[in-house]
Amino acid sequence: MTRGKEMTPQLRSRICELHSIGWGARKISRVHPELWLSGIKYTIRKEKDHRPKKLSEDQRALIRAMVEADPAVKSAVLPQAVGNAITKRSLQRLLNEKGMGLRA
Repeated sequence: MTRGKEMTPQLRSRICELHSIGWGARKISRVHPELWLSGIKYTIRKEKDHRPKKLSEDQRALIRAMVEADPAVKSAVLPQAVGNAITKRSLQRLLNEKGMGLRA
């Protein structure tokens, strides 16, 4: 038995959209009879492409503001300002991507 065609990204996003508004897999399969129920269930269960960010945009902005206000701030103080949500390495990565250099 050969595999069927792969779902288009638009169709996958439509299935996720219907599921997010409370539709079940069976109800979605009634709307899209061309799809197998198992394919719809797999699409719903499928893991996301990335893990969630450790810091929100507000926390990132807070760290950036602290560094801009006092460039000599210690790296131990910055994670404490956001509730120790990040490691030293994550802090270094954040500062490097913003062009603020390493803080040892």
